[in-house]
Amino acid sequence: MKERSGCLSRQKNFLRSFVIFIAITYRAFADGNPFPVGAKAWGLANATIARSDYYAIGNNVAGLGGISTAAVFSTYDSHYNFDGINTIGTGFVMPVSENLGAGLSIQRFGDKVYNQIAVGLGAGHRIGRFRLGLKINYLQAAINASTLTLSKKALVFEFGGIVTLSSKLDFGAHMFNVTQSSYSGEARETVDTALRTGFLYKPSSAVQLSAEIEKVTDYPLSLRAGLEYEIVKRFVLRTGITSRPQTNHFGLGFKGNHFHMDYAIHTHPQLGWSHHFSLGYVLRDKNAK
Repeated sequence: MKERSGCLSRQKNFLRSFVIFIAITYRAFADGNPFPVGAKAWGLANATIARSDYYAIGNNVAGLGGISTAAVFSTYDSHYNFDGINTIGTGFVMPVSENLGAGLSIQRFGDKVYNQIAVGLGAGHRIGRFRLGLKINYLQAAINASTLTLSKKALVFEFGGIVTLSSKLDFGAHMFNVTQSSYSGEARETVDTALRTGFLYKPSSAVQLSAEIEKVTDYPLSLRAGLEYEIVKRFVLRTGITSRPQTNHFGLGFKGNHFHMDYAIHTHPQLGWSHHFSLGYVLRDKNAK
C-alpha cells in the first residue's frame, strides 16, 4: 500500500514539474501577457476583445471607457487540477467621469517554488463611438528551488480600442507590450508581444456572439469564438472554442442586483480539465433604476 502511495506521489510531482516546465518555457503567464480575467471570459473561450464591463481591466482596458459601474471582483482558476499552478486575482474599477473609467488588477500564478505576479493599472476613455484604453503592468516571475533561484521583472504597456459600428456590432483591437519591453537580468529576455482583434455581435437582448484572432510572438495564430445566452432573467449559459491548442469551454453565470457569480470549465487535449470561478460586487451603478 505504501509503495502504491509513493508511486502516485512521484507521478503527481512529475506532472506538476512538467506543467511548471511548460509555464517557464512559454514565459511569464504562458503567452506573454497575464491570464484572462474572470470565469465569464473563460466560459467564452476568452473571446472578449470587444466587450465593455468591469472585467475589461484584465481583457481589454478600452472597455472601461464610459463604464457606469464601480465594482470589486475576485477570481480563482484551478489549472488542470494540479497543486501549485493555480491563479488567484482581484481587481477594482470605477467611473471617473461620464466617459472615463479606471481600474486596478492583481494576479498571482503558482506557489513558493514557481510563481508569476502581474499588477496592472489602467484607464479607458470614450469619445463618441470610440473607446481607447491604456494600461501599465508590472510583471514578475520567480523560481525558488533547492537547485535554482531566479527572478525577472518587467514593466509592460498595453493599448486597446473598441468602436461601436451599430447597436448590435462592436469591433475591438488590443496590443500587449506596445514598447517591446524586456525582463531584467543579463539575458534581457524580451516579453512577448500579443496582438488581438475581433468583434461582438448582439442579435438580440438574450444572445451575444463573439470571435477574435490572436497572434503572439513566435507562436501560431489562434482563433477564438464564444456564445452567451440568457436562458432566463439573470441566468446565462456560455460556451466557446479555441484553436492551437484546441480547447472547449463551458460556463454559467448569475447576475444579481449587487452580486455577480460566474463559473466556467475548459478542457485541454493533453492536460485535462480546468475550473474557473469569479465573484463580483457592484458598489454603485449610475444606470441602476
